[in-house]
Amino acid sequence: MKGRAPLSTSAKDRERGGAWPRTRFARACAALCVLLALTLSACASSAVTPANSDASGSATAPPTTAGAQPGDADGVILAVLENIQVNGFNADPSLNGGLGGLYINWRYGTQPLQTDFNGSGETDDASGASPRHDRLTDLRYLHVLLLYRHLHTGDTRFDGEIARYTAIVKAEFAGARDERGWLYDELVDLYRLSGDAFFQETARGLADYYATSLYHPASGAVYKVSSDQPNGYYRVDLALEVGAALAQAGTTFARPDWVADGKRVIAFVYTHAYVPAYHAFMEQMSNVLAPDGTPNAVETIERGLYGHTHIEGGGVRMGEVAQIILSLLHAYMTTHDRAYLDDATSLIDPLTARANTLGLWDSANLGYFAAVVFPGTDVAHVGTPKAQTTVKESGRQLQMLEAFSVANLLTNNRYQDMQDALAQVAARRAYFASGHGYLYQMTSDWRVMPLKNGQPQDWVTTEAMGIALEGLLAAQDPAPW
Repeated sequence: MKGRAPLSTSAKDRERGGAWPRTRFARACAALCVLLALTLSACASSAVTPANSDASGSATAPPTTAGAQPGDADGVILAVLENIQVNGFNADPSLNGGLGGLYINWRYGTQPLQTDFNGSGETDDASGASPRHDRLTDLRYLHVLLLYRHLHTGDTRFDGEIARYTAIVKAEFAGARDERGWLYDELVDLYRLSGDAFFQETARGLADYYATSLYHPASGAVYKVSSDQPNGYYRVDLALEVGAALAQAGTTFARPDWVADGKRVIAFVYTHAYVPAYHAFMEQMSNVLAPDGTPNAVETIERGLYGHTHIEGGGVRMGEVAQIILSLLHAYMTTHDRAYLDDATSLIDPLTARANTLGLWDSANLGYFAAVVFPGTDVAHVGTPKAQTTVKESGRQLQMLEAFSVANLLTNNRYQDMQDALAQVAARRAYFASGHGYLYQMTSDWRVMPLKNGQPQDWVTTEAMGIALEGLLAAQDPAPW
C-alpha cells in the first residue's frame, strides 16, 4: 500500500478477548448439557469434524480455551453482556459531549482496570497516547442489547444500558457519513428492533450519501483517489456492501435510481475483483481508471498491511467475506431479487467444511483461520492460494455464524451443520472464559497469542465481543434480521 493505511481499516478494529464465573453446580450442569448437545450434533452431521473426535474417530476430551468452562450459548451471552455493562463504559468527558462510550478493550480483573491496549501491549495511559474510541463498537453494542431484549421479552436488566447507548449512538451517527456499506444494514435492524425512526432516517441519509458522494456514475464504481493513488482504489467488501445497501434503500424508499446504481456497483466489483475459480473476492484493488479516465480493464491487487496481517497480494479474510454475504442476503430479503441470494450462496458454499475450497476451515480444532493469501497481481493471475494457518480471529470469524443463520432462513436450513459448528466455536473455543469475553485473535488451537515481548494478548475487545454476540443471538432468533 505504499505506506498508506488501507481504506477504512480502523486503528481500533484490531485487538480483542473475555468469560464469566458460575457456581460449581451450574458449571457441571452446563457442561453436561453442552456435551450432550454436541454428541447429538455430531451424530446428526457428517460435514463437520466433531470436537470430541480425533482424526481416527476415537473419542477424546474436547479442548477448551485456557481457563474456560464449557457452557451454553445463553450463559456466554449473559457473561459477555454483563462484563461490558460493568467494565466497558469509558466516562471520559471528551467523548460525545460528555456522554461517554465504550473502551476499545480491557484486561478483565485488573485493579485498577487496564484499558485500551495497543498492538505493543501498552495502554493509552502508559504510552501517553491520546485516548482512542471507536463509534462502531458503540453501535454494535446497542444492536446486541436490543437483540437480547427482542429474544427475552420481560427481561429488563439491560434497559439502562439501552437508554445510555441509544443516546450515545444518536450523538455519534446523527447525519452520519461513512463509506461502510454494512452500517446501513445495522441501522435498519436497529430500527426494526427499537421502532425508533431516528435509525430509519439515518439509514436513508446514509444511502443518499452513498449515491451522491461515493458512487461514480461514469464508471458505475465506488472508489477513492489520493495523491499516491490518483487512478483510484477501493476496499472490495465496502464497495460491494454499498451496492447492496443502495439496492435495499432504493426498494424501501421508492428510489429506483438507487436500485439501479446498486446493481451497477455490484456488477463492477464482480467484473474487476472476483475470482470465479475460487468464488472469492480479493480484498483491495487499485488502478481503477486508465490514464484516459475510463475504467481500467485490468485492476491491480493491492499489497500491504491489513490489520495486523501482512498479505502479499490478494487476500480473503473471514470478517470481510461474512459481511459481504450478509449484505447480499439482506438485499435479497428486501428486494426479492433472486440474483442476490444466488450470489450469496455461491460465496458461502466454498466456505463450508464439506467443500473448504480455500482451506480456511480447520477440521481439527474447528473455526476458520484468519486469512488465505493469493500471491498474484490481478484477478486473471491470482496464483495458488495459501491459508495462513497459525492465527484465528476470535470474534470476526463469528460474523459467519450470523451469515449461516440468515442463509438457513432463506434456504430451508441448507447450512445447519455449519451454524451448529460455529455456535460451538462461539460458546466453547473462541470464548475466553477467564476474561469473560472474546480476544481479537488467538492461535489456531485456541490459545492466547503472545506478543513479541512474550506478554499475553489477553485483553478482551469490544469489536470482537460485539460481533460474537451478533452471531450467537442471530443463531437463537427464528427470524434473524
